[in-house]
Amino acid sequence: MLKILEYVDIKNYSTFKIGGQFRYFTLISSISDLKSFHIIIQNDLIFKNIPIFILGGGSNIVFSDGLLDVFALKNEIKGFEIISETDEYIDIKVGAGEIWDDIVKKTVDMNLSGFESLSAIPGTVGAGPVQNIGAYGSEIKDTLLEVEVFDIKNGEIFNISNKDCKFGYRDSIFKNEFKGKYIITAVIYRLEKFVSLSKVFSYPGVIKYFDDKGIENPTLKQIREAIIDIRSKKLPNPKDIPNVGSFFKNPIVENNIADGIKVKYPEIKFFPIGEKYVKIPAGWLIENAGLKGKSLGSISVYDKNALVLVNNGNATKDDLLKAKNEIIKIVEEKFGIILEQEPEVV
Repeated sequence: MLKILEYVDIKNYSTFKIGGQFRYFTLISSISDLKSFHIIIQNDLIFKNIPIFILGGGSNIVFSDGLLDVFALKNEIKGFEIISETDEYIDIKVGAGEIWDDIVKKTVDMNLSGFESLSAIPGTVGAGPVQNIGAYGSEIKDTLLEVEVFDIKNGEIFNISNKDCKFGYRDSIFKNEFKGKYIITAVIYRLEKFVSLSKVFSYPGVIKYFDDKGIENPTLKQIREAIIDIRSKKLPNPKDIPNVGSFFKNPIVENNIADGIKVKYPEIKFFPIGEKYVKIPAGWLIENAGLKGKSLGSISVYDKNALVLVNNGNATKDDLLKAKNEIIKIVEEKFGIILEQEPEVV
């Protein structure tokens, strides 16, 4: 039987440690729990019209202060199974409530390629498709086959294909048309039985890591270790320093805009996106706008990575939004580029 709690402190479920209270809260650990939840919200007038909020690891979201009048569901549906296999690949189905990096470690230990570049990304499996998480040349869309979802309105379970997820850069249909309509219960992936190094080795930090260690043909475990080591030096552990990782998206601009910036700043690095566009590291823009390590009230730009904003202690949502807007303004004034935030703000 579901245990429904009231007035639950949000800070305990947010890696930024910002937020007030959820009006209602419950843990979902199985499909059976979801069906029970569906019956409750359909039949109990208290819950019938209250918005549903799906909570994963709380690592890519910023909550409002005060009372958030929602019914929050903490998705803890577990599971890991091989559903098909060939000589070249294995298809797996993973519960949405699994910790993402635990699954990365498990598949790397199985010598399966596809997740290793996404090591040490916080959060749960269910959050991956929503955000189309990515790092070091890989995105979740590269391995995802289908997303299993629970329809909140009618209680049905069905699968959504990769194509129908409408993946984009840190974007998907779950952040748009499907937002609030479905609960992700599991994700199906296809992982390869051989190692592809091309994407990983397009990043200078990765190249340097293996050059320094004299490793020419790294194993999957060595790639994972490299990514973890590199990320640990750039991203603060939210258990020690409250943050939500990368706060801004890397802007994608037309080649002519990038060329104009390169004239003034020849050291800037670009990453081609097709023939007409390039991706510019947002962290570079923020750092070269003189903001790295700068304190903006209760929020600071992390001194080891300008892409990260940290809570100095007792920050509010308004403190964060004020700091965010100030950073966007300064970067736009210097480079003519408007930064976009990556985490969701509720």
